[in-house]
Amino acid sequence: MIVNCFQISDGRQVTPCDYESAVQATQKPDACIWIDVQGFETSELEEKLDKLEVKGLARRLCLEARARPGFYPMSKLSFLVVPVLATEEDFHRVEHVAFLSRQNLLLTLRDTRAARLQSIITLQESADWLPEGSVAGLVAALMIVLSLESLQRTADLRDMIIKLEERMDRERESVELEEISDKRSKLLTLESVVSGQVPVVQALMATDRASLRLESIREYLICALANLQGADRSLAWLEGRIDVMRSLIDALAQEKTNRRLGRLTIISVIFLPMTFLAGLWGMNFKNMPGLDHPFGYPIALASMFLIAVGIYAYFRRKRWLD
Repeated sequence: MIVNCFQISDGRQVTPCDYESAVQATQKPDACIWIDVQGFETSELEEKLDKLEVKGLARRLCLEARARPGFYPMSKLSFLVVPVLATEEDFHRVEHVAFLSRQNLLLTLRDTRAARLQSIITLQESADWLPEGSVAGLVAALMIVLSLESLQRTADLRDMIIKLEERMDRERESVELEEISDKRSKLLTLESVVSGQVPVVQALMATDRASLRLESIREYLICALANLQGADRSLAWLEGRIDVMRSLIDALAQEKTNRRLGRLTIISVIFLPMTFLAGLWGMNFKNMPGLDHPFGYPIALASMFLIAVGIYAYFRRKRWLD
């Protein structure tokens, strides 16, 4: 289990602190503490919740609802779960980050593979990315971070798909259906993340919880929502591009099948006269013409060969073999 603790001052300065100091600071009503817990077992989390005096429904949500995206308002607390993509190496996995907020504490719970909440935030620039030194300001800043992460991953996926399209235009047969299916799988994963984040941000904009007062953070939430809506529009456009590529691949496969069937049909037509003549001359009639001719066998073979060459030349001239 990894626990990172930070204390936020009124001047929007973020200072790292140890866990015990963070727990003691939560006893002060004017404090602003962020505790980020990742990679934990249930028993370890229960111990942390005991020290933070998280009880009742809030405790049950922390233990049981970490994989169910949504906004769970309570009288003095707010609990929300936001889906995020896993690390950049794993584009197909969806993780979840849980936020438990009260007047002086923000507790985030996540797996170690979840997108790093501090990938953009740095302690030296805290005054720039925090709208205010409060839990609400911290939640708004983290929503911006997560929305930017989704927007960036959408841009990365767009670059992948555009490069695949360019390669398909140059060498259509070099693109396999598995590659397109992989891009579609990534897109569906990213769509599930964005579609799960949008309602949470919208709910935050509409709530009036005491722990999430919106006077100074509404602009941040509007920006986060705009980022997610932009990502959602891009994903819809990319889904259309993937459908086009899949249609082209299907058409190419059908064209290959038709070409092969056509060639087999032509080969059958070329050999059909030979089969007919072989069957005709293979009849066991006593008085069959040419049966006793000294050159009958070579003449029969030559006739079959000339007929086959003539049929082949005809199809070649008509460009049926191209």
